[in-house]
Order: sequence, then structure tokens, then C-alpha cells
Amino acid sequence: MKSGPKPIALYILLLISMALWGASFVWGKIALESYSAFTVIFFRLFVSVIVLLPVLLISKNFKLPSKENLHLFILLAFFEPFLYFIGETNGLKYIGASMTSIIISVIPLFTPFVAYYFLKEKVSFVNLMGIIISISGIMFLVFDKNMNLQVPINGLILLLLSIVAANGYSVMIKKMPLDHSVLNIIFWQSLFGFLMFLPIVAIFDFKAIKTTGFAYDSIIAILKLGIFASTIAFLFYMYALRYMPITKVNVFSNTIPIFTIIIAWFAMGEVLDAKRLIGMLIVILGVVVSQLKYKIFK
Repeated sequence: MKSGPKPIALYILLLISMALWGASFVWGKIALESYSAFTVIFFRLFVSVIVLLPVLLISKNFKLPSKENLHLFILLAFFEPFLYFIGETNGLKYIGASMTSIIISVIPLFTPFVAYYFLKEKVSFVNLMGIIISISGIMFLVFDKNMNLQVPINGLILLLLSIVAANGYSVMIKKMPLDHSVLNIIFWQSLFGFLMFLPIVAIFDFKAIKTTGFAYDSIIAILKLGIFASTIAFLFYMYALRYMPITKVNVFSNTIPIFTIIIAWFAMGEVLDAKRLIGMLIVILGVVVSQLKYKIFK
């Protein structure tokens, strides 16, 4: 990886991203109380676009994709926000915020194989051990004592779509042209995603939006999703990806359930019992181990 900021600075940015994405599951659940999943995603991306455009113009960082790179921006937006949010936001309709975040956090389980196949990134033994520890913590949370899955299968399938999309997105980020700023890339991914959802919302959700009108709590939640989850969190995440291997970056997504469980406990009254606390501690241990370096394993 190219030289850049100190690892501790990147770790802090990644943890802020994960905290915002952890909160996004709670905000998404609130937004879905009044609007459909596609409407929530559509306006979430619209907010991101209108926030980023003036920032780019004022800072003189606005740049159009070239003809040679246009397909990269479209593919990036196709994986995320388009496919990812179809899975995640619709999955939230069937599964609680905390459990949704736990399932989503298995993204790093597949990342080493994706990174090795598409990007030829080497994976250390210690990194794999950290991932295995984190995944064991997630499995501890998802299954009951009789090893029965505690989530509806339709919701699980939708969230698996998000996991696939997130790994595809991480690979595409690595292929994005370096002459585009991180903010510029986020703007174009949000704009292209917005345009992908436009016909869906226009055809299927327009009447429902008119009927529902202005639902204050849901609108505030959508604003938070657009500003914090779809803009600031992506900014920090993509910045870290430019300086760190994809496998190390994505293992931080295992911390998302920790933030979601705590926020959902405060904001929505979701249960915070001993099992969830133990599971969170195992996840944290895995993240710490995944970041260690020992020459014996190199």
C-alpha cells in the first residue's frame, strides 16, 4: 500500500464510519415506519447529492468521469448504493436493527478471498485468525443454544445480497482513478445510484409518497442517513481504503453491530442482554487480533 496517514488515524476514521453505519440501521428502521424501502433509499441518496454538490463546487474538486472511467463509476454505484441498499433496507423490514447489523458484519468473512482473487492482496495468518474470532462472535449472536437461526429466511437472503454487493464495492473502490477525490467519487456513486432508483420510485412509490406526505420522524431519519451514513461515513471509509488493504479495512465492519446494539438499546428499547454483550466482546477481540503483525506469519 502507498504511504499515507498513520494507522491510528485511519483506525479512528474507520471506527467513526462504523459508528455512523451502526446508527444507520436504527435510522433506517425509523424511516421505514412511514415510507417504503425504495423511497427511503431514493431520498437518502438525494440528500447526499445535494449536500456534496455545493461542497465540491466551492472547493473546486468537482470533476466529471472520463469516457474511459465512466463504466467504473457506474459499476461502483451498481454494487453500492443500488444492490447493497436493496438488500439492507428491505432486510430491515423483516429483521430488527441490531440483528440486521450483526448479519451484515460477516462481510469480512468473504473479503480475503475476494481481495486475493481480484486484487492479489496477501492475507496473513493473524488476519485470518482475527476474522475467524469475529465471525464466531457473530455466530454466537445469530444462533440460539439449539443452533436454530433466529432470523426470517427472506430477510436473511436480502442481507446476503448486501454482503455480496459490499465486497464487490470494495473491489471497485480499489480500481477507481486516483485523480478523482474521495468526495468526488462519493458524489458520483450517490448520483448514479439516485438515477438507478428514480424509475423504481416513480413507477411504484409515487402515489404512496403523496398519500403519506410529510412524516417528521421518518424525514429526520432520512436526512441523517443521507448526511451521516451516505456521505460522511463513506468519505472516511473510502479514504482509509486508499491506504490500507481491503481485508484489514473490511474487518472493521464487525464492529458495526456493537454500535447498533448500543444505539438501538437507547433509541428503540431493544434488548441488551448478557449474550449480546459477550458476543460484542468476542467481535472486538477479533478486530484487534486482525490488526496485529508478527513476522513469523509473513
